[in-house]
This record gives sequence, C-alpha cells and structure tokens, in this order.
Amino acid sequence: MGQWHLAVLAFAGLCCSGPAAVGTTRSGSHPTASSTSPHGSRLGGPTSDDETMQTSLARLDALARHGAVIETRHGVTIEDPYRGLESDSPQTRAWIEAQVELTERVLSRWFRPETAQRLRALLSTGSLGHVAVGGGRVFYTKRAAGREQAALFVAGRPEPIVDPEARDGDGRPRWSERAAIDWFYPSPRGRYVAFGISANGDERSTLYVLEVETGRLLDDRIERTKWASVEWEPDERGFYYTRYPAPGEPDFDADAPESYWPRVFHHRLGTDPASDPVVHGGRQRTDFPSMQLSEDGRWLVLTTFRGWSASDVHLFDRGAAGAARRLLAPDASRPLRAVVEGLENLTSGLVHRGLLYLHTNIDAPRYRIATVAPAAASDRARWRDLVPESDGPIEDWVIARDRLVVHTIEDVRSRLRVYTLDGRPLADVPLPAAGSVGSLAGEPDSSVVAFTFQSYLVPPTLYAYEVRTGRLELLDRIDPAMDLSPFVEERASVRSADGTEIPVTVVRRRDARPDGTHRVLATGYGGFNVSLLPAFSRQALYWLERSGIYVVANLRGGGERGESWHRAGNLENKERVFEDFEAVLRWLGGPGGWSQPARIAITGASNGGLLVGAMITRCPDAFGAAIGYVGLYDMLRYDRFPPAELWVTEYGDPDDPRAFAWLRRYSPYHNVPERARLPAVLLETGDHDTRVHGSHTAKFTARLQAAAAGRVPILYYVERRVGHGAGTRLEDLVRRHERAFTFLEGVLDRP
Repeated sequence: MGQWHLAVLAFAGLCCSGPAAVGTTRSGSHPTASSTSPHGSRLGGPTSDDETMQTSLARLDALARHGAVIETRHGVTIEDPYRGLESDSPQTRAWIEAQVELTERVLSRWFRPETAQRLRALLSTGSLGHVAVGGGRVFYTKRAAGREQAALFVAGRPEPIVDPEARDGDGRPRWSERAAIDWFYPSPRGRYVAFGISANGDERSTLYVLEVETGRLLDDRIERTKWASVEWEPDERGFYYTRYPAPGEPDFDADAPESYWPRVFHHRLGTDPASDPVVHGGRQRTDFPSMQLSEDGRWLVLTTFRGWSASDVHLFDRGAAGAARRLLAPDASRPLRAVVEGLENLTSGLVHRGLLYLHTNIDAPRYRIATVAPAAASDRARWRDLVPESDGPIEDWVIARDRLVVHTIEDVRSRLRVYTLDGRPLADVPLPAAGSVGSLAGEPDSSVVAFTFQSYLVPPTLYAYEVRTGRLELLDRIDPAMDLSPFVEERASVRSADGTEIPVTVVRRRDARPDGTHRVLATGYGGFNVSLLPAFSRQALYWLERSGIYVVANLRGGGERGESWHRAGNLENKERVFEDFEAVLRWLGGPGGWSQPARIAITGASNGGLLVGAMITRCPDAFGAAIGYVGLYDMLRYDRFPPAELWVTEYGDPDDPRAFAWLRRYSPYHNVPERARLPAVLLETGDHDTRVHGSHTAKFTARLQAAAAGRVPILYYVERRVGHGAGTRLEDLVRRHERAFTFLEGVLDRP
C-alpha cells in the first residue's frame, strides 16, 4: 500500500475520537517511499484496504461539511459545502488539527535529513531588503547569515542600529520574541529614523523613533501604523505619517482593525500622539494615502491610491519658510488643491526647487515623468515631459542633488539612467549583470543614490552611485556560500492562446538539454501591477543542485510591460493570466520541451496562490504537483474578509452581476473537477495572516480532497505564528521549504 493510503488509514481514528486521537498510528513501521503517480493512479501496493480508506476520508469530509450552504446569487445557484470552515468553530479547529497531523504524517515518510541540512545551509546565507538615504548615509535592512530576522543597518557600521532580536539586560526580548521590522524612514539629516515593529508576521506595526548616533529610543510611540508612510519635516522636529483609526475615532471598526480608512496625521516629537491632527484621508474606506514633502518644507504632495490602477494627487501649500503662518494641515484659508482627481490612471509626485515632478501613466501606459509649476498643476496642457514614455516602463525614480535617476524595465530586466533636471540624458549606471534593481533610494540634498541589485544567479548586493562623478561603490553583499558557475539562465518566449508572447526565464545546469526528462519547478504571479524581476532564490538553488530546472513566467497582470500589460490581466481579463501560464506549462511538457507533465511542479503565493488554484482546476493534466501559499481560492466571497475589499479594483466586486460572472468562471473553489485526475497538492496558510483569510486554503483543500477521493495526496498545513510572508523568521522559512521539497521529491514521477 502506498504511503498516502497508509497515512489516511493511520488517521482514521481521528474523526471518531476527536483531537485526542492525533498522533496515534496504525503501525509502528515506516515503509520506504513508493513510486507516486501524480495523475490519479494509486500510490502503489494492494487495494484491499481501499474501502477503509474511503471511509476515513468520508469522516474527514463530514467534519468539514458542518456548515454547508446552498444559496442563490444573481440568479445562479451556488453550492458552498465547506462554508463552516470560514468560522473559528470547534469543528473547524478539529479539522485543521487533523489535517496538519495528516500532512506531517505523510511528509515524515518521505523526509530525508540531507534535505533539511542543505536547505538550512542555503537559506541561512542572508538577504538584503529595503534601502533609504538620510543625511548622505545609506540605511538598509539585512538578514545577516544565520540570523532569524532582518535588522536595520547604516552602511559602514558593522552592527545594526535596530535589531528586532535584541534583548535587554535581564535577557527578555526588547520588542517581543518574534518581532520583525516592517518599514523604516530616516530623517533628512539622518539624525533619527522612524521604524515599525510587529510580531508573528501580522504586519500590525507600532511606530518607534530612534536617535541614530546614540541609539536612544525616543518616548514617541504610535500604534496602528500597519503599512505606514512617514515623511519627515526638514527641521527633523516632526513628521507626517499614516495610521488606521483608533477606538473612539471616526470609522474605527473593532471587527476589522487596521483594515480600512487609513489617514495622514502630523506628529511633533515629544508630544502625545493622541493629539496629532488629521491632515488628509480618502473618500472611500479602501483608499490609501501617502505623501511627499518638498525639501524646503513648503509643499506637501498627497497621493491617494484607489486600488492598483488609479490615484488622486493633491497639493498643500504649507507656506514659505519664515512666513508668519506655516500650516500643518489644510484649512479654509489654505485648502488642498487638486492636481489629478477621479481619473483611472496612476500618478504620484513631489515638489523640488519649486517645480512639481509627476510620475504618471496618463496618456502613457508605460509611464512618463513630467514637470509643471504648482500653481498650474491642475492644467495638464501645461505639463512638460521631462522623461517621455519609451519602450520600457518607468518602475521608479529619485532626485539626487541636480540629477534625476530613473529605473526602467527593459525586456524584464532593470536599467538605471541618469538625467539632468531638464531631461537631458547623461549616463547609464553600470549594473553588474542582466538583473533587477530591487530598491532605489536618494534625496535631493545628496548626490548619492543607493540601490540593491540581484539576479537569478547574482546574490543580493548593495551599491552607492555618485551621480556627479559616476563612481559606483560596493557597500554590502550576500555571500551565496556555493559555486554558481555550473548554472545558467536563458530567456524564451511562449505564445499564449490569443497569440500574445509571454516572457519566460529558464534557470538550469549548463549541461541540461530539452530532452523531456527534467524535473521542473515553475512559478508566476500575474497581478496587481507587480513586476516579477530576476531574484536570487536560495530554495531554487537547492532545486538546481539536484538537476531540477527553475522557470519564471512573466504573465499578464503584472507591470513588466506597463499599465496596458497590467490591465490585460485583471478584472474581466483575469483568465488571460491563466491562459498564459497554461501555455508555458504546455510548452515545458510538450514535444521538444524540458520535461513532461508528470515531472512538472508549480508554486505561487497570495495572488500567485490563486494562479496555482486556477491551474489545478483548469489544466490538471499539465503538471504533476502544485504548492500554493496564502492563496485566494473562493473568489465569490473573497471580499467578505477584511481587508480584501482593497482588491476589488483588481478582481472585481462579486456583488456586481457582471464581475460575478467572470469570477465564477475561474474561482478555483467553485471549479474543482468532479472526476478529473488531479495532481498532488500541498496548500499552506499562516495563522497570523492579516491579508488573505485562512479559510480560502481550508475550503479549497476540503473540496480537492473530496474530488481526489484518496487517489493522490491533497495536503493542508497552517504555520503557527506566521503571517502572509513579511516578518517570517529563518526557522519558519527552513521548515516551509523542508515541507515543500520533501513533498515534491515524494510525489514527482521518477525516471
């Protein structure tokens, strides 16, 4: 009997005896892994116990069906047999505990100690994160080799200035046992840095302020600063920041704290944050404001994002330096002035030396940078293109002294160009390879621009570029702790169903040939205007070392080719994303391809988890295994779980009959095939995920298990004290990838 069957049979007592039965075994033996077919054939061995196995699965299924619902929406009958898994009920908790135990039991039979040892060695090598510049100094986050969390560093200093793992003299954690840095913002002269700390990956930050030279924490502490933006005043005595409503404030929602109605406030150091004045907020509860303050402190640019495709821009004139009255917030005497309002375009900006600089896709799907005098900003006929639209979309930009540094994406790779402030091109910043700039930082009073760089085979590196002299300085780098020369990356183009060419990157051993024999791990994202640029993946190196092939597909819905590429894969066009990925999988496993379906695995997280779910239900014959993390799977109810209303502009509103129709066509939970042969599946979530509700994973798992009827492994796992991804500790990453590769090596067909 195959190991999947054995695990289910060993698990049979759970549904009869309740959670106390977890950990019991049917047999003390641990059979050797048998060959596994990912397309519905039995997992080896005799079939005499099939009836017992089916009974066991039926009991698990009955536990999950405790809140089954049939309802009519827009005239359509919708069956939701596992609605009860949305609630934190005794039945749901018992089901979750049972499923985790089952997964651990199955994976334990495939586990190899060398897998864990190698993954720990690779994942322990460290990483670089966000970069910022303040007072000419470069601030950045880095997870040093072997450390559990990233700490905040200043370039040139060996020790971090903020360490979330720090302990006080009595040995107790300074923040909490599982604290993480969510974000940070240095002040203009680098005297202070404001930063956010949360725990267990929930991203519910508390804002702190550190005096950089002394390491002293100020008394200022502001809660509810999840995903905060912070903009310091030039004198460093205060800052603007965003936070969510507190109890007793307008629009506070006790059932969905830190989910809706973020607003801009102003804080003066040393004062009570409870008295901070409100400066600005959006019109809808899903609007998200951010701000930029000119270096002279006069102009506050307020950008309010309405989802991922539209934004409004307003200007607030605080008054000139030395003026008799300098306002902190707009009032009747000096109101906000609209620059862009109500358009379905993305625009943001800042004021520098009396000119408003705007990054916009109005009349330019791949973006342009324009300038205009603040007094004439609302008249788009007066906007003057500084950096016009080109073939490569403008991903990011900064002003450094009297230079403009622009990050564009060309052929899904980064390019940095330097311009004068009147738009004359000066030079390209020399990059070490074809790869990606992950974080770009500069400030108007400094000629230094800092950025991180990486590629599939280039470890993360931190550079400083002097815009006047062209000097490029290496500030920090991550040691890969292995020889990367045996591997190579190559580009390909795959034609999707409608003829659109989809960029694909294949990373492999140099001696690998497309002979249809290789194990492949493919991933994609395709949403939210996110550009999937080359990234150094330590877990991918594990796969490559074992002669696997790692594939990244740049699907529509992302930002790699500008806003038109994004809109070609969102809302009513979302199924184009799935067509794109299916075309890539068919190419990989077809004649002359690298692999065959039984040896291909797919993986993705969040919106990428939705992609995995759609592939499982759309083309289960195209691959042999799937791993989805923190994914969305019930697209007819996704908006019911805060803060998922934020994503209505990306997916559509299920209460709208037109959007409901396209969501129903691809919603993974509602499209599980009844009799199709399914691939092996591992679905994971985190119990502190404040973005995607864990019931998506539970419900989809239950429905897949019912359809598979024990023929292939359909496994569920919830990681404790882990969120959507941010703030995940090294030990949690190691365990996650141990599970993933144990699963893949256990289920993918072997030659």
